[in-house]
Amino acid sequence: MPQPDRQNRSSLAEAHLWVSRLTTVSLEMALPAFFGHWLDKKWDTVPLFTAVGALLGFVCGLTHLLQMAKDAERKEQKSKNQSMKKTDSLPDDDHQTNKN
Repeated sequence: MPQPDRQNRSSLAEAHLWVSRLTTVSLEMALPAFFGHWLDKKWDTVPLFTAVGALLGFVCGLTHLLQMAKDAERKEQKSKNQSMKKTDSLPDDDHQTNKN
């Protein structure tokens, strides 16, 4: 699904998008550890499942953060390339010679 251009969104919509992303990543990191803790209590085990859940949550959250950073960098590079194409297509007055 194509993402709408940032310039077409309001600042409130952009803020909502980032809050949603950060909430998702934080839940990805925390919920596996809480689930592991619940399993440890239920089965009366050492904090094995808590540690596994915390590690799994950390890996998932970090992977998601890196993916978001890569996407943001790609979008920024794309917008820079588009702006450079626009400036390249404009006539350059400095290179025109004035013949009298």
